[in-house]
Amino acid sequence: MEEVYLKVDEWLTFFKKYRQKKLFSLSDLVVLTGESTSSLSVQLSRLNRASMLHRAARNWYENPFNTPSIEEIAMVLRPPSYLSMEYALYKNDILSQQIHLVTLVTTQLPYTYKRTSHIFEFHQMKKALFWGYQTQGTINIADAEKALLDLIYLRYARNKELTKQQIHSLLDNMYLEELDHNKLQKYAQSFDSRTEKIIHEIEFF
Repeated sequence: MEEVYLKVDEWLTFFKKYRQKKLFSLSDLVVLTGESTSSLSVQLSRLNRASMLHRAARNWYENPFNTPSIEEIAMVLRPPSYLSMEYALYKNDILSQQIHLVTLVTTQLPYTYKRTSHIFEFHQMKKALFWGYQTQGTINIADAEKALLDLIYLRYARNKELTKQQIHSLLDNMYLEELDHNKLQKYAQSFDSRTEKIIHEIEFF
């Protein structure tokens, strides 16, 4: 029996009906439309090719009547995760230079996802250090102090992407005086000695 697909205007009516929802997973659409996974895959591909619908990531689709932000898209790519490191420091007005790389921490394996306008970089963190973030709507973003510690720990202490000199050079471009120093020192105690040592070497004023 040949499957009957929803017409474009029916899809538009559907997305308007669920205007409050910015992102739909394929499983969401199966439940909400009653369509089979195979049928939906065909229909969604056609809508995507016709630029009627944008795919946010594999098996995730944007509502054309309420498009999600880059940060909202980031949250569905590799959960659980939170925005951290350079991106969160920029959003918290600690890092002066604008950041186009969206940096996140996750308990899952490292992952890089590229879109036309942005690159999402996920760094794996052990569960014992997966904290220090606030939830704003659907978005998880690190406190400025935790974002700084994540950055030092992941790029210098653990993965050795940056040298000690490069870390200090990066810190020179930050408004460190805006940080809560007591919170930073308290958070630092949960990290390794290399990370904690960098914190003790920082000149805040």
